Formats: sequence, C-alpha cells, structure tokens
Amino acid sequence: MAKKFGKFLMVTAVLGAAAAGAYYYLQGRDRSVDDDFEDDDFDNFDDDLDDEAPKETDRNYVDLGLEKAGEFKEGLDAAKAEATDKVVGAVKETAGKAADTVKKAADTAEVKVEEFFDDDHDGSMDAM
Repeated sequence: MAKKFGKFLMVTAVLGAAAAGAYYYLQGRDRSVDDDFEDDDFDNFDDDLDDEAPKETDRNYVDLGLEKAGEFKEGLDAAKAEATDKVVGAVKETAGKAADTVKKAADTAEVKVEEFFDDDHDGSMDAM
C-alpha cells in the first residue's frame, strides 16, 4: 500500500510541475507577443513607397554552369560512397567487438552460475 501511495504522490508532483510549467510558459509568451506589437508603427511604411520611383539598373546574370554541376554531383556521389563504406566498416568492427564482449560475458556468467549451483549442493541436504 505504501508503494502505491508513493507512486501516486510522484505522479501527482510530476503532473503539477508540468501544468505549472505550461502555465508560466503561456503567460510569458503572451506578454512577449504583446510587447513586440506595441513598439511597431505600421503607418511609416506607406509614405516611402510613393516617393521612390523605380530606377533602371544594369543586371548581371550568372551562368549556371551545368558542366560544373555535373562534376560536382560526381564528386559528391564519390564522397558519399566513400563515407558509406567507412561507416559500414566502422559499424561492422564495433558490432564484432560488441559480439565478442557479449560472448565473453555470457561465458563468464555461465561459469558463475555453474559454480553457484555446485556450491549449493555440497551435501548438507543429504544429512537430513
């Protein structure tokens, strides 16, 4: 019964903290949004558009260089393949090491379990 009551108190405390955090976040968010709109003066932008006439400018266009894009894509694909090979190699090496470690741990656990049960049957039960 004490464990259930402790869990109930923990859940109540977590829910209360989450509700309080949400409340304070929403209160602070509303204040910051209101402060931003009070400082702006939207009427100042209307006058500037009428005074300026559009100016003609010389535009310089940039060639896309599709040949360079193809070379870049080939280089990118080669780098991607090389990175993939390195990552796969590293993952295989790490997985192999992990498998060896798990196998050693399982062997050690098996020896320990056998020793435990061998020690438990030392003949003390036969005397009864």
